[in-house]
Amino acid sequence: MTAEESKSTYSGTSEYGGHPPSSITEDIYPVHTLDDIKTLRMFINWTMCFNDVLDPEKLHNSLSRLLNIGDWRKLGGRLRLKDDGKLEVYVPRPFTAEQQAVTFTHADFGMRIEEHPVACRFPRPTDRPYIQHISQDFLPFMARQNFPTTIEEMIRQKLPQISLHISSFSDATLVALTWPHTMMDAIGQQDLLQGWSLVLAGEEQKVPPFLGAREDILLEAENSTNYKDQGEFLLERNRLTGMSKLIFIVRFLWDKFWNPPREYRLVFLPRDTFERLQRRIQGEVAETAQSGAHIPFVSEGDILTAWVTRVVASSEPKPRPITVAIISNARFRLPLLINSEGVYIQNMLCLAFAFISSQITRGAAGPIALSHRRQIAEQMTEEQTLHLLKTMRRDIESRGNPRFEFGESNAGIIVFNNLTKADIIKAAHFGPAVLRQGEAENSRSNLPGTMKAFFARDLNMAVPAVNDFSMLGKDYDGNYWLRGNLLPRAWKKMEEELKNSWRTD
Repeated sequence: MTAEESKSTYSGTSEYGGHPPSSITEDIYPVHTLDDIKTLRMFINWTMCFNDVLDPEKLHNSLSRLLNIGDWRKLGGRLRLKDDGKLEVYVPRPFTAEQQAVTFTHADFGMRIEEHPVACRFPRPTDRPYIQHISQDFLPFMARQNFPTTIEEMIRQKLPQISLHISSFSDATLVALTWPHTMMDAIGQQDLLQGWSLVLAGEEQKVPPFLGAREDILLEAENSTNYKDQGEFLLERNRLTGMSKLIFIVRFLWDKFWNPPREYRLVFLPRDTFERLQRRIQGEVAETAQSGAHIPFVSEGDILTAWVTRVVASSEPKPRPITVAIISNARFRLPLLINSEGVYIQNMLCLAFAFISSQITRGAAGPIALSHRRQIAEQMTEEQTLHLLKTMRRDIESRGNPRFEFGESNAGIIVFNNLTKADIIKAAHFGPAVLRQGEAENSRSNLPGTMKAFFARDLNMAVPAVNDFSMLGKDYDGNYWLRGNLLPRAWKKMEEELKNSWRTD
């Protein structure tokens, strides 16, 4: 049975959810500067697999109820372009059957998930590592048919920002959330899932306050007395300008022309496979320490970043330096945000950079991990973060996007996004919506109503022109879920590494 043959329901007065009658009043919310970045005008999708049969109406109703609480209403609004080309959010007051907070669709397949020719290939934990291509075949489980292909199309159709698409099987449920990246980052998604779970459990009073809906807390941080404009912005030492910038652009275009397209794939690392990798790299780190000296600390994120960096570098025809761009989150770098008594559902993403020489990239992964940790730590202080935020804001207001032109002119680029702090797989607790347990207690490690597996990507399946790798997080067994956009030769190298990690201890 296909999605077209399955039972499907859609909440709204038309295929596009209807248009608001002129008599309905609305609330207007701003889109903050770090949200209104042109490169964020894309759709993010998380497709979550639950090994239980969930009640789709309970999930829809509880999510809609959450978006009726205080300024959580902002997430139920519609995007609109202002005359100056910037975005704002308008929220119907109140939400109605014609103007709902969420676009909701449901498909019931009436079979076990393993019996479906495509759904049976949904990523799942195994005892061995693997690399899996996520193809266009998965799109019917990610969003409804005729989902808008651009943010501009969503604006024209006056659709809610959040789309909830549920696929039901007789032993499992796929819950797919899609939203424009202008709405929030992964930590915002974590807060959304936790708030949604509280409402579903009848604990609405525990939902945290939605902070910063109208006032940008990052702007407040930039203007705080802790920010010292006289201090040096460390990254400026490595900014590309003039001829070096021109060489970088020409080299980038040359690589893009001669290389085949990058490929999006999901990587599953069982816990024991990661532990082997961890022991190996920690041993390499220990070898760098002088006799009797303290062995430097490297995190799990440092280890994974170093491993992928070495794989990509060793797949290059010739040695070259690597610029490692790390997506980090200001929530964990500014005391004003760490000590908040509510949640900020917005984008607080910023970048830090590690510049790895060609000599180090072709060697062991341990020195890469150490270099990465040292450089990132220097850039993640409160003062350096505020410098970066101010620089980003100036760029966005003048040209729509921040400029991240740092490193050597002949360097390869890898963008890393470590989402393990968001802990998405453990953020949703949908136990009250369980109609029937899909997997027996003796074969599962997660509680009923919690996630078994997941994947995330741009809904349009666009592939960036640079190497891009994300640590999506760990599941209940401690297995790592990763995703990447790499050249075919890098994927081949990684497959060889994973085979070797399985054969040897």
